[in-house]
Amino acid sequence: MKLRSTIVVLLMAVIAVGLSGCFQTPGPLAKFTVTPEIRAGYPPFEPSFDASTSSSPNGAIVSYEWDFGDGKTGTGVVVTHTYEEKGFYEVTLVVTDSTGETGVRTRVVEALNRVPIASFEVNIYWVAIGNPIEFDASASYDTDGEIVQYLWSFGDGTTGEGMVVEHSYASQNGGSWQPQVTLTVVDEDGGIGTTSRRINVVGCDSCG
Repeated sequence: MKLRSTIVVLLMAVIAVGLSGCFQTPGPLAKFTVTPEIRAGYPPFEPSFDASTSSSPNGAIVSYEWDFGDGKTGTGVVVTHTYEEKGFYEVTLVVTDSTGETGVRTRVVEALNRVPIASFEVNIYWVAIGNPIEFDASASYDTDGEIVQYLWSFGDGTTGEGMVVEHSYASQNGGSWQPQVTLTVVDEDGGIGTTSRRINVVGCDSCG
């Protein structure tokens, strides 16, 4: 009989613990919107964060704390922040209600990479068959990083790589040929810029 009483007491304790969990008041809900809605822009990128839709069943929200993901923090219902460098940033909001309970929400914003600008010069615009022509892409630039690749398409099915390259054309391609030379530059983040111009190839394929 004593054993049965002990079991009953234990079962009632387990049920009480379970019921207390069911009736436990939830904590505050942290929510915020970002303007612009696409959550991206070019540096200096200055998005606005609005946490006014955050709420708590326990009482008023008394604290809004922000971590902008770049080492900077802030407080307030509505805040703005400037990102000077390109990259992805995790923005975290922590809200605290009048009972001391907290809620957390994180969203990602992006300060975009600007694509590099491709530009090149040639030492001559009229070139004879078999003679080398120089292509110089040193005027290309990247406003927020550096160019790591210079890729060339010479318009005759051949390609090259490098800031300054030489190329010669083996054929005049039937006469009055103006192959289109295309430069593609790539920055350290994979951004791509291109530019093209035509070269005049002169000479005679069949002349002996």
